[in-house]
Amino acid sequence: MDRLKTFNPSSGELLAELNITRFPEIQAMVIRSKKAQIAWARKSGRERANLVINAYKKYEGCSQILADLIHNEMGKIPSEARMEVDSHVSSISRIADEVVEAIKAEEINDGITRTISYWDPLGVCACITPWNFPMGIPQTLMIPSLIAGNTVLFKPSEEVPLVGIEFAKILNKTLPIDVLQVVVGNGEQGRELVESDVQLITFTGSQNTGKLILESAVKDFKRVLLELGGKDSLIILEDADLDAAAKFAVNNSFRNTGQVCVSTEKIFVMEEQMDEFIKYFKKYANNYQVGSMINSKQKEHVLRQIADAVANGAKIIFGNPNDNEGNKIKPVVLLGVTPEMNIMVDETFGPVACIATVKNEDEAIKHSNTGGYALGSVVFGNDLDHARSVARRLDAGMVGINRRVGGAFGSPWVGAKGSGYGYHGSFSGHRQFTQRRIVSEPL
Repeated sequence: MDRLKTFNPSSGELLAELNITRFPEIQAMVIRSKKAQIAWARKSGRERANLVINAYKKYEGCSQILADLIHNEMGKIPSEARMEVDSHVSSISRIADEVVEAIKAEEINDGITRTISYWDPLGVCACITPWNFPMGIPQTLMIPSLIAGNTVLFKPSEEVPLVGIEFAKILNKTLPIDVLQVVVGNGEQGRELVESDVQLITFTGSQNTGKLILESAVKDFKRVLLELGGKDSLIILEDADLDAAAKFAVNNSFRNTGQVCVSTEKIFVMEEQMDEFIKYFKKYANNYQVGSMINSKQKEHVLRQIADAVANGAKIIFGNPNDNEGNKIKPVVLLGVTPEMNIMVDETFGPVACIATVKNEDEAIKHSNTGGYALGSVVFGNDLDHARSVARRLDAGMVGINRRVGGAFGSPWVGAKGSGYGYHGSFSGHRQFTQRRIVSEPL
């Protein structure tokens, strides 16, 4: 395949045809990245951060253009597309400042020896990102890497190359030449990048691809950071505010058309609460707006999971998965799902809320912890001490109590079990883009 076609997932319109980056080109880009990295690493963290911040100032007047591109190429509804752009542009200064602080040298002194810890660049970073947040995830993975002194070879998903190219174009208005380069292509280009002479690989995507990256990287001891999806649960305790829990569940099940790694994919409700919870859930779901699935393959996956659940005893109590055109699926609510159903085990990544009845919180915790994913979970309950005790029994890397899983600014984004390998965000997360070295001397 010499050309990559990108389509509007809602209308099917062909948006562009792009030249795929050939393997010899990738190897030439790696060489240029290594050369550019020498001078880039000589700059201070503050100098690198200022260049990144100055690039973001170029977004003034361009934010709506980028948001429109996200809407057209990824299928996100316009308000969510603009929110993705605005939230990441507005946070860049805080993130850049935090990275600068995280990589400052640190001194310890035991009275005999003085030791200085340095957080040095690793070299060249291959950054391979998914399609569901085509600006947000590249920012999360590339900015700390760049400010830490690495150069980046960025391969956006083949589903959203135009967004990736535009994002890189804005950064490259202030970055030195070859510090950030874009690779266009599919999994073959990603594989070539992973096997190239890079020192760090950052990837967000499927578990299967993550395993292949690890198998390749270990041969040369490359540093790897992976986020590999989720099957997030919501546990509603007996004393929970059911109205608030339902409002959260609707938003977190259906936002971005359910195409979020921390979407609520399984909801556990006590038997005596079920009728009231469903009443509130339907109230908030009635007018919820979703966009398009990214492509027909993803839509078919979601429809297969729904059909399998229904065939095994689940009931559709809201929505009609067969009444949708193109790649769209309007919100669907399933009741009576059981732990062994495929839709309760494998990641769905679509606008489907699966509600299961449990007898007690122990059963809810058991089912929440089942399976190979452990990215996030949420607990709703008014007794905060008790909710905290439930949260501490969950396997997930991130747990929210009466709110989403993302923590306060400066918290890491971390998955457990098969959902994560390493983590990013926070002082310690930013340092995973670096090589720690110590220099010691006598006092």
